[in-house]
Amino acid sequence: MKRTTRNTRTRSQREERIPLHARLQLRTLDGKPVAPLGRCTNISLGGLRVTAAEGVSPGTPVEIELKLPTGSTFHARGRVAWSMMTLHPSLFGSPTGRDDDARFGVAFDEESKRDLLPIARLLVARQDEKRRARRIRRLHVMRIHA
Repeated sequence: MKRTTRNTRTRSQREERIPLHARLQLRTLDGKPVAPLGRCTNISLGGLRVTAAEGVSPGTPVEIELKLPTGSTFHARGRVAWSMMTLHPSLFGSPTGRDDDARFGVAFDEESKRDLLPIARLLVARQDEKRRARRIRRLHVMRIHA
């Protein structure tokens, strides 16, 4: 039986994501800090996902500063595409202020697309790791008969 599903994801949601857990700094375009305890949880060429103690309303333009595993600092501009808050039933739905109470996605602006070379390098390195892991699995599964 064939299941049909609606594809309502945007182009940036269909791109490959890299798990990346790192602190980041988010500011509005006028320099005001947003989500001070924010952490990036994954990143792609289209945007990134953030967990923080406070949410940010969708549509808010932000500047992003993120330290990559390579040691370089990634700077970009974007807008908050979506936002969710965790509800705690024990507190009648009010968040506790932990650093993972809010989750939101930031989509990169078109003008930041040309600055995505460090992210593209991470994607290429990830593909190389996957290829190497598949090759190792194939070699270990192969039986050697004497």
